[in-house]
Amino acid sequence: MADELIDIFDENMNFLGTVMKSQAHREGLWHKTFHCWLAQKKENGKTMLWLQLRKYDKDIFPNMLDITAAGHIRAGEEVKDGYREIEEELGIKLNKDDIIKLFTAKEIYENGSINNREFQMVYMSMVDGSPYKAVLQPEEVEGLYEVDIDEFIDLLDEKLKNIEAKGIKRNPDSTYTLEYRDISKEDVAPHSKDYYKKALEMIKRYVDNI
Repeated sequence: MADELIDIFDENMNFLGTVMKSQAHREGLWHKTFHCWLAQKKENGKTMLWLQLRKYDKDIFPNMLDITAAGHIRAGEEVKDGYREIEEELGIKLNKDDIIKLFTAKEIYENGSINNREFQMVYMSMVDGSPYKAVLQPEEVEGLYEVDIDEFIDLLDEKLKNIEAKGIKRNPDSTYTLEYRDISKEDVAPHSKDYYKKALEMIKRYVDNI
């Protein structure tokens, strides 16, 4: 994906200025990212969580299942403007008011030349329809799958070794293949245990109350 200008901060989220994203990742400069988890409540009462399969050549967590849609907050943007990532990455149109703020997290990821320090602004939204109808951004996304949120929690807690994910995988010619796959914890982006626990509990609580 093309480089872009982003705002940077100190570790207490005081604004410092603007740099290119590549510089922030190289020098370990704190910046804001937008995370949005999409969930769906089925007629049988189950809550399904949608997971993005990141592209194989991404600098961070390549070819791993991750947050439904995520991206950087551009210089001068409000955090909630990050909702554009949902349409850019998945072709799913939501309004800004459709997304609900959950919490803010801090994450550090270091690997080779990557020194990434993020304030993660975590949101969720309910969706209708099916992940099969998504239009995946070729530069960013390899697939989109739905999993039972309770099974996903048990997978991350190592109560289950594998669970079923079903969705679409993008082919090199930009066609899609419907796919059922067994996934393990090793297939999932290694965000902190606290991050997952907080995000998934808050999503479940919200869905249970609607």
